[in-house]
Amino acid sequence: MSEPDFVICNECDSPVYVFDWRDGRIVDIICTSCGNDKPSLFTTEEEYGEMMSGADQYGSGSGSGFEWDR
Repeated sequence: MSEPDFVICNECDSPVYVFDWRDGRIVDIICTSCGNDKPSLFTTEEEYGEMMSGADQYGSGSGSGFEWDR
């Protein structure tokens, strides 16, 4: 995978444009919005889109699923 222009913080959904990318992965990064500095908690735009489409498939994002949400 080539280096993306930006990645998305999984903690706050903010794009991050400054990071170190080596051998197809993030090796050093910090989210200026929330302070997240764990490379494993960032995704590429493509991966983020896949995660969100999977979440929609299972009903996430439309309430907690408890009876009082209906």
